[in-house]
Amino acid sequence: MADGQTDWLAVGARRTRAQRLLEAVTAKEEERMRELLRRRSRLKALFHHEEENYRQELQQKYLEVEKERLERRAKAAEVLQAREEDERVKFVLRADEQRRKQQCHYYRDAYSREIQRYLNESRPQEITLRNQMRKAYGIVKKASAVHED
Repeated sequence: MADGQTDWLAVGARRTRAQRLLEAVTAKEEERMRELLRRRSRLKALFHHEEENYRQELQQKYLEVEKERLERRAKAAEVLQAREEDERVKFVLRADEQRRKQQCHYYRDAYSREIQRYLNESRPQEITLRNQMRKAYGIVKKASAVHED
């Protein structure tokens, strides 16, 4: 029996040793798994952080592009408004010039009518005055002068 008991003790010792080895391996495996989980968590956090950074960067770039686009549109609107204002000023100046020319035409027309009316009204007096002057100074009418009156 001593042999059987020795075998039993040897088997027990082996089993105990195997159990301790299994416990050690299991503990190491669990520690490795915990370390892998910690690494995975850190990497995941780092990934989310990087993703958020990229998202913010993209948002910032989008805002800058949008701002530049709005500035270009505002500049184009200012240029268009300035051009329209210039055209409006030119139109007003042309209208003023045309009105001035029209007024000058009306003035010349009215002036010409008034002068003609005055000449027509004063023609008999002019003829009378000429005849009186000729009588007073003794100028005789020429044949060609008769046709002028």
